[in-house]
Amino acid sequence: MGLLHAGIMNGLHDVELCAICDKSKFLLGFAKSLRDIPAYEDYCLMLDREEPDAVVLTTPVFLHIPMAKECVDRNIPFFLEKPLCLRSEEAAPLVAEIDSKGTVSMVGYMMRYMETFSLAKKIVDSQVLGKIISFGATMYVSQLFRKGKGWRYEREKSGGGVIIGQATHLIDMLQWYFGSIQKVSAHTIRFYSSEVEDFAHVYFSFEAGMSGWIDSSWSMRHHRLLETEISINTENGNLTVNDDSLKLFLEKDSRDYPAGWTTFKRPDLYRGVEIDLGGPHFSRQDMDFVSAVRENRQLQSSLKNAYCVQKVVDCIYRSAQAEGAPQEVV
Repeated sequence: MGLLHAGIMNGLHDVELCAICDKSKFLLGFAKSLRDIPAYEDYCLMLDREEPDAVVLTTPVFLHIPMAKECVDRNIPFFLEKPLCLRSEEAAPLVAEIDSKGTVSMVGYMMRYMETFSLAKKIVDSQVLGKIISFGATMYVSQLFRKGKGWRYEREKSGGGVIIGQATHLIDMLQWYFGSIQKVSAHTIRFYSSEVEDFAHVYFSFEAGMSGWIDSSWSMRHHRLLETEISINTENGNLTVNDDSLKLFLEKDSRDYPAGWTTFKRPDLYRGVEIDLGGPHFSRQDMDFVSAVRENRQLQSSLKNAYCVQKVVDCIYRSAQAEGAPQEVV
């Protein structure tokens, strides 16, 4: 992800990659091929010498908070790959400090910038659907079918498994669509991993009064790429959105949408970007971050928003440990 964001941002108008920092011998070896871009193993030394206008943090989860704190202490805007941290309590002081200083921050919940999911947000906000009754959502990928190796499968370094490592994208989307989550009930399964969950099913109750569920796994066969789908049942019809399309059904004409079925395909919704490496949604995300740094404005997908997502994650793990007993999000 560091290579991806560096490539995108370095390709944007009036943005320049000035330095990189890593411990990986592979990445440091790769850096030697980059002309005029110094490589460091000590991020504090890099910040001292280079004095960057903004920083991108794409390190393992257990390093997120100390590195983000270093940026906040220096009042350097930063982009942080999700998830925010291991547990929400370790981020609470940083959230307060950012509120006090106003440091620009962004956490990488890039699905907000995908054409189909951003259109679904507009439709939900337009109120053509009427009252939201319930939803069901899935997030699957064929990633793990034997014991995993590395920090992602060590709870003390990753914070957990498929929920914190994958489904936080979906949790962020649901709160973006429907508002704050009030209560959760969760069940998880460890099958390939000894320390973290490979399968998870979670039921949510929202402050707005509606409810629904998600099912997520990184060990689901026949999903070469990560696939996400949300189905919403409403007073006036229903909406189903995934990575590739959005299908809307309305009982009667409402504003810009006719009665019956309306289908939107992702290629038809495409909007060009300055540079496209990993998909236009990554570019839009990075462009929004760069724009916010220039304008010194706060973003919706800020560290504070990610903190709210993290508190939900904490409740999911408490509920799963208590065999599904409901847990309040506080």
